[in-house]
Amino acid sequence: MGFRVSGRAAGVRGALLCGVALMGAPAAALAAEESATTVDEVVVTVRHREENLQRVPAAVAAVSGEFLEKTNTTGIAELVRFVPSLQFQFVNPRNSQINIRGLGNAVGLANDGLDPGVGFYVDGVYYNRSATASFDLIDLQSVQVLNGPQGTLYGKNTTAGAVSVTTASPSFEPGATVEGGVGNYGFYQLKGSLTGPIVADRVAARLSISRTSRDGYQVNAVDGKRINDYDNLTVRGQTLFVLSDDVRLRVIADYSRQHTHCCSALITDLFTPPSGASFTALSAQFGSTPRLGRVQVDSPVKANQDTGGLSAEMTWRMPHAVLTSITAWRYWDWRPASDLFQSALDDVRQSAVEDDQEQFSQELRIASVGENRLDYVAGLFAWHEVLEARAVTEFGSAATAALVNRALPALILNGYRQNSTAKYNTTSYAAFGQLTWHATEALSLTGGLRYTSDRKRGTYDAVTSGGAPLLGPLAAFAPIRAALGSARSYTVRVKDGAWSGHLDAAYQVNEDVLVYGSYSRGSRSNGLNLNQLPPGATPIVKPETIDAFEVGVKSRLFDRRLTLNADVFHQTDKDYQANTVDPAILRLYLANVPKVRSKGFEVTASGRVGDSLDLYGALTYNKATIVRFPNGLCPIETPLPAPPTCSFNGAELAGTPKWTMALGFEYRRPVSVAGREAEVYLGADDSYRSGFSNDPTNTIYGRLPSRNLINARLGLRAADRNWDAYVWGKNLGDVDYFNSLTPIASGYIIGFKGDPRTYGATLRLKY
Repeated sequence: MGFRVSGRAAGVRGALLCGVALMGAPAAALAAEESATTVDEVVVTVRHREENLQRVPAAVAAVSGEFLEKTNTTGIAELVRFVPSLQFQFVNPRNSQINIRGLGNAVGLANDGLDPGVGFYVDGVYYNRSATASFDLIDLQSVQVLNGPQGTLYGKNTTAGAVSVTTASPSFEPGATVEGGVGNYGFYQLKGSLTGPIVADRVAARLSISRTSRDGYQVNAVDGKRINDYDNLTVRGQTLFVLSDDVRLRVIADYSRQHTHCCSALITDLFTPPSGASFTALSAQFGSTPRLGRVQVDSPVKANQDTGGLSAEMTWRMPHAVLTSITAWRYWDWRPASDLFQSALDDVRQSAVEDDQEQFSQELRIASVGENRLDYVAGLFAWHEVLEARAVTEFGSAATAALVNRALPALILNGYRQNSTAKYNTTSYAAFGQLTWHATEALSLTGGLRYTSDRKRGTYDAVTSGGAPLLGPLAAFAPIRAALGSARSYTVRVKDGAWSGHLDAAYQVNEDVLVYGSYSRGSRSNGLNLNQLPPGATPIVKPETIDAFEVGVKSRLFDRRLTLNADVFHQTDKDYQANTVDPAILRLYLANVPKVRSKGFEVTASGRVGDSLDLYGALTYNKATIVRFPNGLCPIETPLPAPPTCSFNGAELAGTPKWTMALGFEYRRPVSVAGREAEVYLGADDSYRSGFSNDPTNTIYGRLPSRNLINARLGLRAADRNWDAYVWGKNLGDVDYFNSLTPIASGYIIGFKGDPRTYGATLRLKY
């Protein structure tokens, strides 16, 4: 799994490292060029006001839609190539997590009773399920990533940060874009957008469509069919109503669908656990042979999901302020099928959780405009979610041998089935405000406060069926069945209120240098455990709070040819809501880790050399540790007799690489095509992360090694960007890497593999 640089990849990486003595984010792409030799200024709206990024006293990464187009980036998972503090862990869409600075959602399988620690917003609308961030993002204006707690400005209180996506609005100037791409593994992608007036100066519309398809990267050794493919359809329609010179209404409807033969792991290695279990012997008992390095699953596999919604954003521009109302309804449906233990054995015939989710949100916000001694933002937020999760687990003929003991009769678990339904109902209300006092032309002081009230109600109902009757002597085996699946029903309710806030001081040393310091308090409301819980686990998980300190500097140097920003952060998270997994049976439940700490530094920069070369890069060092967790689940390698719990005091926080880095460049030269101005260009980016554990128990078998991925593109485009044709390659070194590794108690390790080397060509036309 180690990285090996091919000759071609080494050359690209050498160009990157020699050409970039900077470390920073690709901020240069949000605005039009001011000159040929200065870095473009970036305008962001992270504080609900249009501001120069260099004047915002916070760690913010801003990536434009144009930059995402140029780098062939279509989703949040690929955005991590440019924003190292952002991590996107992916097993399948439902079981994905967005983390910032190591915090957010703990690694592991998803739990419907846990609100995300990183807020995901599209056009101001909060999306509460991380799976909805796995769809293609199309027709973008910008993506902005905010590091640290977001408790005073954004709709839903989040402890780790926020990702804010803004799509292109309808325009009264007619325009159209058509894009087509093809590549290996049967890849093809078609995109299009159309915008223009419906009623002159009063009503404009925009329609955007994207379709992406790709064959599976692996072949299932059981049936010989390709597996882990991708198929995405996204449609977004918008209408802009200019009701008066000061009032605008933007209505957005969208629908996205993914129906895929996905997502299965392969068996990466065998090991002997303290129990002495041998997966080779177990497989032989049922006439099978483990195929290392191959997907080998015997159960149906699919990862189908649909999402969509409707939102209305009204803005009323008053003499000294803007009033904004955002009303939204959304839904998400999830229909999976998977092989829980990712093997050819008939151990678990069915293991799936189907989700039906709906949410409604309303935000009302007022913000000052123009230059004032006092700038302010204040608002109200209401949010309601209902979710129903239907789970099924059915055991097969090999279940007893795989999960309990090879010497016991198969009838203990064979055919035994548990069906459960969990229902979640959440209502949240909040009031928030933030005030900035420009004490002098150079000194600004900001304070913000928010109060959030959350009410949650959940019900859990499980029934069992099937399997041979355990009567007479067999009754002694009934506790085994009950431990793996039993009939139970319960209802839980919880009400919680929390204050959060923000303080910062910013000093503009001169026109090009800003220094700042800040403190933020964030919180996350109670979680609900609505599933079969092991002894000692509770249905209600305590609220989480985080205290974050940050000191930073933002600068523009060398006549604004270089933008260089840096910050140091220290975050302490109390009662961290973590996914905890029983390694014996992969049962997931929520628990509180008493204290977690994340501290480190971030450096970002972008530079321009002449009018031909842009450089960008970013570096993050993050030491994320569990300060106190004396009663965690023991890793699978713990010698027998294993204690009921193990101490993780001082251990690293799973899912958090200590070092992450992104470097990139684009070099261009003017040429003439059919007598018209054009340019030929070469671009590349290099994404690195150090090794880390991706398993909640910090097992030695779940550690991912460091990896380095290089992408590149070579193309020809019009000087006015009306057409662009290029070839591209991703993971040019064909690095063999994994997104996760998980040991199974039977004595083998499963891994979800990252994308291999891919390549293709894209043509884009604009009118």
